[in-house]
This record gives sequence, C-alpha cells and structure tokens, in this order.
Amino acid sequence: MRLIIHTHTIFKSYARYWLTPIIHMCNQMIEKSSEDLNTFLIDTIVILLSWNSIAIPSELDRTAVQRLLEYLFLNCTHKNTFVMKTNLDLIKKLIESWNERIYAPTLIIYKLIFDQDIKSKHNTIGLSLIGILLANNILPYNEINDLTEDKFNETLLKNMTNSFRNIYAAAAEVVGMLLNVKKLKGQSNERLLEQLSFILKWHSGQTIQKHYPEIVDKTVMNKLIFGLKKLYGDFKMECLKVMIANVTEFDSAYLKLKAAGVLDILIHKDFSIRSVALRLLHKLLPKLTHEQLFKIAQTLSLDGSNECQYWTLEIYKWMYDYITQQITN
Repeated sequence: MRLIIHTHTIFKSYARYWLTPIIHMCNQMIEKSSEDLNTFLIDTIVILLSWNSIAIPSELDRTAVQRLLEYLFLNCTHKNTFVMKTNLDLIKKLIESWNERIYAPTLIIYKLIFDQDIKSKHNTIGLSLIGILLANNILPYNEINDLTEDKFNETLLKNMTNSFRNIYAAAAEVVGMLLNVKKLKGQSNERLLEQLSFILKWHSGQTIQKHYPEIVDKTVMNKLIFGLKKLYGDFKMECLKVMIANVTEFDSAYLKLKAAGVLDILIHKDFSIRSVALRLLHKLLPKLTHEQLFKIAQTLSLDGSNECQYWTLEIYKWMYDYITQQITN
C-alpha cells in the first residue's frame, strides 16, 4: 500500500481495479485496530478520493463505503481543533466524491447531537456532519428501529436552545438546510415546522432564513416586529435583517414597523443598525403612500457610514423617480 501511496499518479489509470480491494483493506484495518483515525488510513483515503475523476466505488461496494464512512464519523472528534477540522474536511471530500454511494449513518449522528446540556459544546461535531450531508442533498435521517424522524428532529431542534452562540447558530443553519433539502426532494415540512414553532426565536430566524426564506411567515414577522424595541446592538441588527427578505409580503408592515420605532432607527448612532433599517425601508418603498414617503424623507439623514449614505441616497433616488413619474403621468 505504501508503494501505491507514493506512486498514486501511476496507479490512477487503473483506479477502477484497485478501488474496491483498497476500500476493503481499509475496513479490515479498522476492524483489527483499536486506534483512532491514523495518518496511514487518512493518506489511503485521500489517494482513493484523488482518483474520483477516473472511478468511484460501484453499487456493490456501497456497504463497504458505508462502513468506512461510519468509522470516519465515529472518529472525527479530536481534542486538537486542527486535527478535527482536517477530519471534517476528509469526510466532506469523501461525501462530495462518492455521493451516489452514501446514505446518512443516522444513529451515529443522533448520538453526536444528543447531549442535552445547554452549556456543552459536545454537539458541535454532529451538527457539522449533518451540515456536510445536507450540503450534498443527503438527508440525515433514515428509517431505523427505535428512532423515529420526530425524535431525531426534536433532538436536533433542542440544540437551538444551547447557551453558546456558535452551537445554536449552527443548529439553526442546519435546520434551515434540512427544510430546504426536504422541500427540494418534495417531502413535507409541515411536521418539522410545527416542532420548530415551539422553540423558534428571532436570533435563529435569520440563520434559518438563509436556506429557507419561507420560515418568516406572518406569525414570525409579528414576533420580530413586537420584539424590535426591546433589542439592542447586534441583536437589533439581526432582527431587522430577518425581516428584509419577506417584508413586502405582509400587509401593514410599514405601520407596524413605524409603531416599533423604525423611523427612530433611521437616525440611530449605530451606523450598522441604521444601514440595515435603510435597506428594509428601501424594499418597502413601492408599498407606501405619499404621506408615508414624505415622513421618511423628512426623517432621513445623510451623515453616517458610506453604506448608510448609499442607502439614504438610493431611497431619495427612488422617491425622485417616483415623483417624476407621477408628474409626467
């Protein structure tokens, strides 16, 4: 095997003959060894993946590939962050290269996201692995005994209540990806959305929305607007960002935003928050009355960062074009 590793470019032309026996050899090494993922095995897998353009495992090798994938999932975690990232990159490359021969090792994933301690970061690796699968349109849940899809999703959603931002944000992103992939595959999201509604918070909405814009429905929008006044700093900015994508689809959105103090944000000292509010209003302009447009024009200020000035001028330009059109008509 060392010979193949050191001269892999020569063997590449014969990849379809070597792929199956090497995969089986890797699995035999795994069965006989009690060690964690070692460099020899990593190098071997990297070589196999580098032959991807020539050959991928056959349908007959699906079980062997799955056994190898499960081993990688089980041994991905490492106390050294760099090593763990390298392991994740290897899994990512394997799934991307052999996508057609892979299905999710659901039970392993479930155990990797099961830690119920909201002050623990142990579920990070499990969430990362789900993200890799979903990025390749592979759903993380497969029918297995004693684990229903509801139970799996419930465990996944609980990660959104974690105390650490990197955990709940990762969980929210994974949930957004899951909703999107299920939609693309023609599967119903009704039950998952029902489960999600009980724990959805504004700070998760933006992350989910990146992959599944439909999450911001009328109920969620009302919650966001209602909570806007109580938020400060980055939280207020993120709340405004969540609204941007779908704000034009809701009746009386401007009136509700005005009541929540959005016009005050137009002169906010925090320019990053102000710029998001300006973007939000710019999107709403076509739905506003003359009086509402006039009120906004009176409130706007040209001070602030370049981005604030840009969006302020964009609003003024839109108003100018609108007025010109009204006069000429």
